Amino acid sequence: MVSRINIVKPKNKPRFPNFSCGPTNKPPVWTLSQLKIDYLSRYHRSKKQKDYIEEIIEKIRSVLDIPKDYKIFITPGSCTGAMESVIWSLFTKKKRITNIIFDYWGVQWSTEINKLGLNQNILKSLNGTMPDLQKIDFDDDLIFVWTGTSTGMSIDNCGWIKDDCDRIVVCDATSAAFIYRLEWKKLDATIFSWQKAIGSESQHGIVVLSPKAQERLKAVKNKNIPKTLDLNCNNFPINTPSFLCLSDFDFALDWFMTSGGINWSNSYCKKNKEILDNWIKNNNYFSYFCENPKFQSISPCYFKLDSSKNKAKLKKTFLFLENENIAYDIESYRMAKT
Repeated sequence: MVSRINIVKPKNKPRFPNFSCGPTNKPPVWTLSQLKIDYLSRYHRSKKQKDYIEEIIEKIRSVLDIPKDYKIFITPGSCTGAMESVIWSLFTKKKRITNIIFDYWGVQWSTEINKLGLNQNILKSLNGTMPDLQKIDFDDDLIFVWTGTSTGMSIDNCGWIKDDCDRIVVCDATSAAFIYRLEWKKLDATIFSWQKAIGSESQHGIVVLSPKAQERLKAVKNKNIPKTLDLNCNNFPINTPSFLCLSDFDFALDWFMTSGGINWSNSYCKKNKEILDNWIKNNNYFSYFCENPKFQSISPCYFKLDSSKNKAKLKKTFLFLENENIAYDIESYRMAKT
């Protein structure tokens, strides 16, 4: 006779089962009724609309402590559109590019650079280790992802970037902005999007250019660049933005500042990671993909399954967690091999 094991489901479940890297969970005080709707259904170049967009741009500057001489652009296409606009507008065949790759978005940017026939020096590692940052030729332009959404890895800081080099530094900060204190003086072209970290709706991207990058922008004349990617034409949103998304982002920025800003966010993420650190110590099934704590992101985190375990059953586990409203979107990035 086969005995049955009665499994008692826990009564307590997470208040917020949303675990996606982006779009992330809405602020806990968010409601649709609180969004500003008087900007909807208006031409985006009307004075009132233009003033509102400029207000949001200056709010971004204040929240992220962006220097006054850095220029902030709103682009179409989320972080992808923002980065493609930088690649098309700033990189040139006259300058080799060192590309530091430790996640799959770094691979994507490398592919885009190759489409333009530009010369790349690729430092690549997709096995959970960081490429050797000592091998960077600082005569090259430089591009890197600050935090790898698909691998749970982060460069953590910019101390490894030398100052006063004749090049521009391009950073994909999509999973780092609003979490880490970005070192703007080390960065010349920084991109991110609205749906990461503070729960705003996606669609639009942000590009932040240093004075050096602004000079490069004037010097590079790419006649074949698509209009929507040309930052020279983009001192104001080049196409009609969604004022519903803008209002949503405005609300999220206000909530973020009221909650405590970058210091609060960074501390909160570190405390969350400590919970995962303690969980993983006594876990026989999972381990950190990145073994070196120095390069483990505080958000997002990425675990690998012991190779002896059944991955098909893990798929069923993900479905169970979703159906029980315990955890949504915790499966690894679609291109990840672990």
